[in-house]
Amino acid sequence: MNGAAQKPVIGVFGAFDTGELGEVALRRVIERELRGRRPDIDLVAIAPFGAEHPIPGDEGRPARALHPGADGASLGLDALIIVGDVLGDDAHWARRYPVPVDVISRRDVSATALTGQRNGRAMAPSVLWFAVGSAAGDLDAVDLHGRNVWARNRAAEERLGGTAVQSGDPLLLAGRVFAPEVLRRRRDLLRLCGAVPAGSRLVIEIAPNPVSPDDPGELVSALAAALRSDPKLSAVVVTLDPTRQPSYSSAFSAPGLIAERVHTLPAWVGLDDIAATISGSVAVVASSPAGAHLAAALGAPVAAVTPGLGDRFDPAIPVLTGDLTRAIAALIASKQGVSIDAAVQTLDGAFAELAQRLPRAASEARAPLEPDAVTSALAILQQRLVDERTALQAELSRIQAELEHLRATPEHRLARPLREGYQRWQKRRT
Repeated sequence: MNGAAQKPVIGVFGAFDTGELGEVALRRVIERELRGRRPDIDLVAIAPFGAEHPIPGDEGRPARALHPGADGASLGLDALIIVGDVLGDDAHWARRYPVPVDVISRRDVSATALTGQRNGRAMAPSVLWFAVGSAAGDLDAVDLHGRNVWARNRAAEERLGGTAVQSGDPLLLAGRVFAPEVLRRRRDLLRLCGAVPAGSRLVIEIAPNPVSPDDPGELVSALAAALRSDPKLSAVVVTLDPTRQPSYSSAFSAPGLIAERVHTLPAWVGLDDIAATISGSVAVVASSPAGAHLAAALGAPVAAVTPGLGDRFDPAIPVLTGDLTRAIAALIASKQGVSIDAAVQTLDGAFAELAQRLPRAASEARAPLEPDAVTSALAILQQRLVDERTALQAELSRIQAELEHLRATPEHRLARPLREGYQRWQKRRT
C-alpha cells in the first residue's frame, strides 16, 4: 500500500448541498483549518444528496451523498465530524431542500446528524460534533449527553447541556479563506457587470423567514434615510440563500429617486462574490448569524437586525433595536469592524483540540475509500456549466442594470413624453 492509502480518512458531514452559502463557507473554513493543522489526513465532505442535488455554491466540488440503504462502512471512514446547523429531525431537513419527508428518512439523514449511525451501524469508529446547532433553533428534543460536542453558539450550548462546550462559529475565521487579491478581482468583475456600484456602499443582508423580520418596512425607511444623507452612498442587497429567495425580497426597495442607488446582487453569484461585496463596504446590516459573522471576519462594521436571534450572534456583534435610522447612521459613522479577537482565540483552541482527537493512522479494518467516478464526472461538468452560466448571466446583468439605470434617471422620465409626442407627430406626417 502506498503512503496516501495509509492516511486516515475523516468524513465531514454537513448541510453543504442545501444551497445555503453560509454552510458552504463553513465547509471551506473547516477544511482549511483542519488541513493546516493535520496535513496527514484526507478529508471527505458528506451531505444528504451531494452531487444528486447540485447547487451553484458548491464550486464544482459536490459532497459525497448518503445513498439510501448504504451503511457507514461503505464510506471507509476512520472518523466522522458532524458540523453546522444539522441538529433536527427528518421534517426539519425536508424543509431545507425541500423534498418529501420520506425521501430524507430513506437516507437516515437525521440519524446521521444526531447519532453518527446509519442502519444501526456507526459510520466511523470515532464520531465528533463540532460547531453544531439548529437552523430552526429548536434543540429541546436533541440528546447528545456524553458525546464529544462543541456548540456553534451560546444558545446551542445552553440547550444541549451535558458535556457540550462552545466552540464559536467557524465563520468568524472566514477572513483566512479569502485572499485580498481574489476579493479585489471579484469586485472589479461585479462592477463591470453592473451588480455592484462604484464608490462607497452599504450592504444589507436579508434571509428567508423565520430568520428575517416579517415586515422590512422600518429597515427600508432607515436605508432610505441613510441614502438621502449621503448622495455618494449606494446600497447593495445580498442573501446567503439565493436558491430560496426571501418572501419579502420584492418589497425591499427604496422609494423615489434614490431607488436607482439600491442594487440587488443577482441570484447567480457565489460565496466569493458575496465576500467581495461585503469586504470594503462602509457597513453591513445583517439578518442572519452567518451573514453577520462573515462580515465581522472580513473586517466590515456590522450589526444585526433580528433581536429574536440575539443569542445566536457572537457577543461582539451589536443587535440594532429602537430607532433603526439613528442606529444605522451611527453604524456607518463608526467606520470600524467589531472586535472578534476573543472568539478567534476560542475557535483556534477548539480546532487545535479537534485536530488532536482525530486518529493518527488509518484503521486496518476499513476498506480503502474508492473514488466516486460519477461524482467526479459530475463535478467537472458542473464546474464548466457554472463558468459558462456565470459569464452569460454577468453580461445579461450588466445590460439589464444599464437599462434599469436609464429608466430610473430623471432625464429619461422628462424626455419620454417629448419623444413619444415627436413619434406621434412623425406618424401623422407619413
